[in-house]
Formats: sequence, C-alpha cells, structure tokens
Amino acid sequence: MNPQDKNTVKVIKRYQNRKLYDTQDSCYVTLEDIRDMIKQGGEIQVIDNASKEDLTSVTFAQIIFEEEKKTRGILPLNTFKQIIATGGEALKELVQKSIVTAGREIQQVKTFVDKQIKPTVESVQSIPAVAQEIRQLRSKIETLESKLKQYEKRGKP
Repeated sequence: MNPQDKNTVKVIKRYQNRKLYDTQDSCYVTLEDIRDMIKQGGEIQVIDNASKEDLTSVTFAQIIFEEEKKTRGILPLNTFKQIIATGGEALKELVQKSIVTAGREIQQVKTFVDKQIKPTVESVQSIPAVAQEIRQLRSKIETLESKLKQYEKRGKP
C-alpha cells in the first residue's frame, strides 16, 4: 500500500464463498493481508458483494479472533465471556477504563516532571557557570539568526 493511499478507503468485497477481493488492486486478499493494510495505516471497508451490507466490523473481529488463536492470550478468557454476556458492553467499559487510566498516568508523569525535573533544570540554570554558558549560546544563536537573515535578503540559500 502506498503512503498516499492511507487516506483513501480501500473497498474489499466479500463474496458468498468467503473470498475477499481488493477492488483497488484487483486481487484476492486474506485476513492477514487486511491486517497488514490496517497496520500500515490504511482505511479499509469490507462490503458483502451480493447484499452490499457493510461487513467491516465483522471482518475486523475475525482478524482479532485469528490473532487471538495465534498468540493465545491477547485478552483474558473472562474478558471474552463478559463481552459475549453483555453484548459488547464489557468491551466498551474496558476501552473507557483504559482511556481513564492512560489519562491518569499522563497526569502523573506531568506532575512528576513539574515537581522533580523542572526545578532541577531551573536550579542547574541558576549555577553561574551554566547561566554564563546559556547566555553565550543565546548570543551565538542570535548572531547566526542575524547572518541567516542577511543571506536570505541577498537571495542566497
């Protein structure tokens, strides 16, 4: 899949014999091929050739199922039972909890940086030798920026 195709939805037709046909590249594909397209950032839509029904989510579930068979344990067995028992509500809750947990962890990292690392960096900057070196670096950067502007005015790269 070409990088420029990532924003284009690739339509895959599913025939009655369960074969999958890539309408863009005019070839049959496997679930593994679709998995790889998704991993590369592609947008995929799977449509039943006869009924025109959208089978994308069913196909993605099949891909997850095949991955589960290979790796033996993407999710705990109890999670799958809950998904079946609640009609997908457990999966929705799992995703929501993951988002909340990730948000908390990001906040904890931010708090750590603000409380621990930021003061350390600021205290290092207050050491006279470091402060002097920072001033010298700023001066050199300003000089380089000035020279760059002069070259740009003359039309030189």
